Formats: sequence, C-alpha cells, structure tokens
Amino acid sequence: MKRFFLIILFFLGFLNSFVAQKKAYDSTYYTKYKDRLIISIYQSYRNYSMDVAQKLTKDTLGTSKIGYVAEANLISGFEINYDKFNISVGYKSSPPKDQLKKGDTKYKNFALNIGGNRWIIENSYRSYQGFYNKNTVNYDTTFRRTGVYDQNPTLRSEAYKTKFLFFTNSNKFSFKSGYSCSYRQLRSAFSFVLSANIYYNRLNADSSFIPYPIRTYYDNHQSINGLNVFAFSVYGGGSFNLVLWKAFFMNLTLIIGPEQQWRTYRYLSNYPTQDLFYSSISGDFRGSMGLNFKKFFVLVSGTSDFSWYNGNSMEYLSKYGSINFSLGYRFRMKPGKLYRKFQESKVYKRF
Repeated sequence: MKRFFLIILFFLGFLNSFVAQKKAYDSTYYTKYKDRLIISIYQSYRNYSMDVAQKLTKDTLGTSKIGYVAEANLISGFEINYDKFNISVGYKSSPPKDQLKKGDTKYKNFALNIGGNRWIIENSYRSYQGFYNKNTVNYDTTFRRTGVYDQNPTLRSEAYKTKFLFFTNSNKFSFKSGYSCSYRQLRSAFSFVLSANIYYNRLNADSSFIPYPIRTYYDNHQSINGLNVFAFSVYGGGSFNLVLWKAFFMNLTLIIGPEQQWRTYRYLSNYPTQDLFYSSISGDFRGSMGLNFKKFFVLVSGTSDFSWYNGNSMEYLSKYGSINFSLGYRFRMKPGKLYRKFQESKVYKRF
C-alpha cells in the first residue's frame, strides 16, 4: 500500500513538471477544429467476457473453469464533438441469431469526455445483463447434442469509470485525431502517456455465479452472487500517430500499470460477506486507422482493456474489447458569446 502511494506521489510530481511547461502547438503537425460541430455515426462489434477459476480443488481437466460471455456484439450509436467536449451513446442494434442457445443480453453504454489535446478526462458507464458460459461443454454431456449453453439471465455487470490521460508531447501530437477526429494530425508524431484510472464495478445475480454441476469445486464460495470492486490505478505508456499524405493515419496506444482494489464478496448462504484489499494490474490498449480530410473522415478503431481480480480461493479476469467503424462530418458552427468568454478563461486554457 505504501509503495503504491509513493507511485502516486511520483506520478503527480512528474505530471506537475509537464503542466508547468505548456507550449504553443505546432500547426505544421496538426490542425485544431474549435469552431466545428462534428457529428458521426458508428457501427461497433463489442465483446465482454469474464473468466472465473477456483484454486480450492485440484482440477487437471479444467472442468470448473467458467467463461461467461455477454451476447451483445453488434452495437449502433452516434457521437457528437464540439471543441473540447464529446458525448457518445450506443445501443444494441440487433438480437443474436442463436438467442435460444446463448440467451439474450441487455446492454447500455454512455460516455462523456472532456478535454483538449493536452489532457482528457474520459467518463463512461457500461451495463451488461445476461451471460452464457462458453465452457458448458466441460461439464454438460448433452451440449454436443443440443448446442445449448448454460445461461445466467440475471447476471449483471455494471461499470462506472473515469480515466485521466495526459500527453507529454501535446504541442506536436494529437491523440484525438485518431478517435474523435476533433483534431487532424498532419505529420507523424509520438507522445508518452500518463494516466490515472478510477472505477466502480458491480457484479451481481439472483442466483449463484457458479453453475450448479460444478459448485462443489468452489467449496464455501459456491453460493457467491455478488462482487463489488472499487479500484484506482496509475498507468504509463505511449501513443504513436503515423500519417501518410496528410490524410491516411494509424494510431497505436499502449498503457499499463499497478492497480489497488477494494473488493466486497457477497453470498446467498450463511457464508459471511468478505471485504478485502488487493494489489493487481490493469491495462488499456487502443488502435485506429482511417482517412481524415478537412471536413469528412472515416475511421476504424479498436479498444481493449482488462481488470484482474486475483485472490487466494478464486480469480476473475474481466475483458472488454470493441472494434468501431465511424463516418463523420465537420459542420462550421461559430461559438456563441458566452462560449467565447469561456474559451478566453484561465480554466479553458488549462485544457
């Protein structure tokens, strides 16, 4: 715990040294769009899964391993950008073709991002309800005949997340040019990335997480039906924009770091609720490519993040991934009088 707080202090000191060295951006490297309303629509393929494993009973065949998957893959949505503000809303666009075999997942997603080219605060909410176990074949002898997966329709995962991203080379590098396209990178550039992440993840169900045929492997934990996690992490990494012909671009971003987790395990039986503290790791990996012209842009982007909840008796690995296809256009929209005053304020200039 002390070591983690030392990391935080080092992070804040390192960040403060860069904040004090703000430089004017180099217009030969990227273009700003402060007076454009940017509207885009997207189609997204998303995957959310939770791997659960026990450490109590010897299981050489892996029969007790659980691989929960949310069947909410195709998502449609829209995104609106203006200056340093971004809002995105997504919804499930079509039911699964094999709903009888895998069940149905109720899905919600909302994101609100604030910040400019120097730093960004990303706020998001994700909710999935209804999962199937991809490892059903390990314990269900009828699966090869029926193809029906073990399902838990009441299992729900909710995540509230806030992520802070700081870019050390903001005078030449534009992260947003590869994702929201509120900037346009003209020349290739690299930046180190400093990040802090705070989130609350709630996992609960009306019944146990553990499928009935394999509950004995989990001993006293076989009736678990709730896991709440509050976590804070500090990341470090880098991001690179490759630009060709001032229009075609590719971005790759990798950040990873230590995470401190405060967990609460809840059970249906008389087994007591457990409040535990753990140190772990988590990471964020992103990539994008596309064409970014003066008014029109098209891009394909991918995001992946994970959280690892390791313990003495059980472990959970939460994984999220998405691939997005977006089409967007920049409409000229001059800021109003009040917004112009805001743009001239000290608060705005710190963005």
